[in-house]
Amino acid sequence: MQVSAFIPIKKYTDSKGRLASILSEQQRSDLSKAMATQTIKSLIQANICDSITLVSNDANLVIEGTSTFFTSSSLNKALEEAIDDSTSTDPILIMHADLPKINDKDLKNLAGLFDKSIISIVPDIGKAGTNCILYDRAMKFNFQFGINSYELFLAEFKKNNCDWVNLSIESLQYDLDSEDDYFKLKDYVRG
Repeated sequence: MQVSAFIPIKKYTDSKGRLASILSEQQRSDLSKAMATQTIKSLIQANICDSITLVSNDANLVIEGTSTFFTSSSLNKALEEAIDDSTSTDPILIMHADLPKINDKDLKNLAGLFDKSIISIVPDIGKAGTNCILYDRAMKFNFQFGINSYELFLAEFKKNNCDWVNLSIESLQYDLDSEDDYFKLKDYVRG
């Protein structure tokens, strides 16, 4: 099965502001670039994507093997615009680019668990945020990425009578958002 992947990526120089007390702007930019590159490499190696679209506020963002959808819209609106602009009929995978433990084996596993009548959701390790969702394009619901997105997504799914499954795939649950995350996960960033 092939999916259409949409990866939101902020301009590298605007990324990882919560790490400003321990990393310079250049270090944060380099870290963001390395994680995005690692994510794209893993998606390509997993061979599950018909297309990979970077959804970004950086008109100059280029990563080999992807296309870029430029927008200045907020995260959820930007994803909606990019998906609406796509002509693919493949299932939709939305995944963040700051997953240092990501690997092609677990991405293949995620794709293999796809059921067109169920939304697959992968929360962060603390079940506060949402790192990945995989769903059939025909399903209709509003995106809830941002603070406390996991609970907001579950409420949105209930409101729209969507069935979902919570997937615990460790490599897709650890994101790099805080100083604590940085010290635990920095050695996994391969870029």
